[in-house]
Amino acid sequence: MSRSQSRFLFLGTGNAPSKFFESALCRLQPTYNFHVDVLQSSAAYSALDAKHGYDGLLLYNSKDGASILKDQLASERLRWVHCFTAGVDAYLRDPTIRSSKIPITNVKSAYSEHLAQFVVFGVLFFAKKALHFRSSQRAKLWAPTFVEDVKEQSILIVGYGDIGTACAKKLHGLGITVMGVKSRPESSSDDSKQYAQIHEVGQLESLLPTADYVLNLLPLTPATQDFFDAKLFSLMKTSAIYMNFGRGQTNNEVDLLASLKAGEIAGAVMDVFKQEPLPGDSEFYSLENVFLTPHSADDTANTHDNAVRVFEQVLQSYLASQESGNALLNVVDKERGY
Repeated sequence: MSRSQSRFLFLGTGNAPSKFFESALCRLQPTYNFHVDVLQSSAAYSALDAKHGYDGLLLYNSKDGASILKDQLASERLRWVHCFTAGVDAYLRDPTIRSSKIPITNVKSAYSEHLAQFVVFGVLFFAKKALHFRSSQRAKLWAPTFVEDVKEQSILIVGYGDIGTACAKKLHGLGITVMGVKSRPESSSDDSKQYAQIHEVGQLESLLPTADYVLNLLPLTPATQDFFDAKLFSLMKTSAIYMNFGRGQTNNEVDLLASLKAGEIAGAVMDVFKQEPLPGDSEFYSLENVFLTPHSADDTANTHDNAVRVFEQVLQSYLASQESGNALLNVVDKERGY
């Protein structure tokens, strides 16, 4: 093994995606001249002879990854941590990890296109009265009704980042008026400005009553826990559709259920929940005005190929940074949580 060869440790879960990432890492080894040791369970970590002999830690294990990451931070050799997910909140809850100077990267943008496609589907599901026509078909009824012209509608995207921009691009193409809310509008790319009117978080309450659809793409941070609550739901149109494709913990589910049952909002499209799998006795299953999916809106046959593609780009930037000091791609802002 070359002295200059980077050594990485991959911690997975043993499931199918984790095995896929293992195969991809083994395939990439000769191309980029690195060595990777693979653990498909956290239990195997204690058996490692040289735990602190790695330049990088590659994670696809949010359940146990934080404790192993924390242990790896004690290593003088560690230079880089990469997560094969977009969300990193499971790791950043630990103050030691948040305060560490070791950079953490993720696969931001890997899932944006697929989620955007599903968001469009969610909008059209309600705009084109899919529930009405499906129930009429089952009842063998011929029941014409007007459907919505989305060119006359608007959507408010809360958490307007990479995924939000991908959604805005598609929705804008349908003629929908798109508004975006983000903590730092000044950081918006030229591409994101092209498809949406971008506003500060402080303007959210004045924007909510104007939107036909409210799309929650917030990351999970201490500031976004239960962010969407009874107050914000009460500000929405009674005809509004609330959609969450971000994190289940960013909306108060008790308040959301109450708003849906009381008719304060017209419906919801939900892909994420506080508890997953969603318990069988959850009221979300039985509400006719809720369209839910089991955290699978971005699950396509090539989902993990995209994650590997983004990882390869980040890997290239890491290797270049070790030689020339170039900046890493997809670096997570640990204080902001994304």
